[in-house]
Amino acid sequence: MCEGDSRLQRHYEAQLVFKGTSSTIQNELLDCMYDVYREEIAEQVDNTSFVAVQADETTDVSCKSQMVIVLRYIMPDLTVTERSLEFVEVKDTTGVGLSNSIKAVLEPLKLKEKLIAQTYDGAAVMSGNVRGVQTVMKETYPNAQFVHCYAHQLNLTLQQLCSARTSILKVFFADLTAFSTFFSGAPKRVAALAEATQRRIPRPPAVRWNFKSRTVNAVWETRDALLQCMKHIRAQPGWDAVTISEAYGLSKKLRDRAFMQLLEFFSLLMPEVDVLYNTLQKRSIDAPGINSALCRFKENVQKMRQKTDALAATAHDGTDEPGRRVSSTAPVMKEACDTVISQVEQRFSQSDHLIAAKLVDSSFFPQHVLSFPTPELDCAVKLWPALGNKEKLKSELTTLYRHSDLHTGNTALSLLKSIHENNLEETFAETVILVKIIVTTPMTTSESERNFSTLKRIKTFTRNTMGQPRLKALAMLSIESQLIQQLQDFIPKVINTFCQRKDRRAAFLFK
Repeated sequence: MCEGDSRLQRHYEAQLVFKGTSSTIQNELLDCMYDVYREEIAEQVDNTSFVAVQADETTDVSCKSQMVIVLRYIMPDLTVTERSLEFVEVKDTTGVGLSNSIKAVLEPLKLKEKLIAQTYDGAAVMSGNVRGVQTVMKETYPNAQFVHCYAHQLNLTLQQLCSARTSILKVFFADLTAFSTFFSGAPKRVAALAEATQRRIPRPPAVRWNFKSRTVNAVWETRDALLQCMKHIRAQPGWDAVTISEAYGLSKKLRDRAFMQLLEFFSLLMPEVDVLYNTLQKRSIDAPGINSALCRFKENVQKMRQKTDALAATAHDGTDEPGRRVSSTAPVMKEACDTVISQVEQRFSQSDHLIAAKLVDSSFFPQHVLSFPTPELDCAVKLWPALGNKEKLKSELTTLYRHSDLHTGNTALSLLKSIHENNLEETFAETVILVKIIVTTPMTTSESERNFSTLKRIKTFTRNTMGQPRLKALAMLSIESQLIQQLQDFIPKVINTFCQRKDRRAAFLFK
């Protein structure tokens, strides 16, 4: 900056005491920024009714276990926010060790009564009922109900589909992976694919929640170009014997009638999975939104099941066995649909908080007017002790169901805003508590995954010796940059904190 600004260069060269280039000074400034941010989060948490916590763990570039902690709560203007609280270096990765790390971060915020939910992935150390994190956390925060991340549950559903009992499905997904493996092993193969089509074949990582979807779509949409590429590899000189042999095997798959029928089927099924996946990744998603998305997903999969006979009778150009009238893929397609539906119902429909959320799901209100949902009410009262007056809540909900003008939106948050806009918060006091709990409860740990992306950008191979305090501050400045820019007094607070931290040679304070 001095090279382009002569005035700044003269000022910089004239400073004999404070230049700001020392790593110690920079770290102290970053610590002050982080302290000011934590004070702002503590103030926001103090002004909200309920708070939920998300946590996830990963390994950084220096092989240290990093756990990110995220808070979710409702702001005074009735907007849902998720704030990154801290990156914690975890040395004890047991359930007790992880929970102690989370408790140490949450303790200054005094959330014993406010913490109503904790959301993690389905790993045994997090979700275990004996000494898992969620169990140990309840010893200190008894109201914190555990929510298994629904995006991870969707991943488990797809894994169950890929490992179905039918050997045809196992072979299909193994053959599908062979395409991405073939074109990711050597630059010469990638160049050959680029000559045939501009689209690459992605490799489906095992940790991706909607894995294999992009691979299915890429192979289906570029099937003709892939055949031409395989033909080119076999016809042109300069290719080794292994590549020619593998190209011949893949070209046979693209001419196999059963493989192509299944490929077309999954090219229609996987977009439905993507829609559900993207819905689960929304920051504003709540339990009623999960219920609605699951209903739409199951309906669309059921419609696809009805089309399987027609798909199985399709004869693709260039495939073998042109005279065969009926394919054996129809039962396989139906089993795939049945597996997806049954797994979704098993993993999603039996969750207590999803059952209780039907109380404020506007799509169920016409049914509730005819028959009050007593089982759902009992489930909600048992699940959340903050709902202290069951009879009052029942009376309020009965009145709410009859007034259709109050529930014009499709989400629980829109219902909360409608009650607020009509000045009915005292009238529906228990209902407001119920809606706030449901809206505050996080359905996924997607915000934690987003923070891991920032971690990879900040702590790189060339900066792998970065200290934990500096990492926390830099991550905060990157992840919460929008909040920092909105705080008008952020810089003055940082300066005051820096000046008052200890006595300094430079006279920052007027005495």
